[in-house]
Amino acid sequence: MSWHQIYIKDMRRGCCALCRWWYDPTNSAIKPISGNGWWSYDGDKKARCMKTLGISTKGCNSCNQFECKIPY
Repeated sequence: MSWHQIYIKDMRRGCCALCRWWYDPTNSAIKPISGNGWWSYDGDKKARCMKTLGISTKGCNSCNQFECKIPY
């Protein structure tokens, strides 16, 4: 596991682990960090992308289809 930290309000393209199209129904690859807007994500976990026809990607990848699943 390779956990990384990110400030959600500064994200432009984001990462797959924080995207609404990345299939992780239990959100096991992300967790909030104390402090408003900071999140930690597992960059090595793989899951399917529902927007790109189910291609499996790592949590640290990003693309132009990114839509943040965390309200801010």
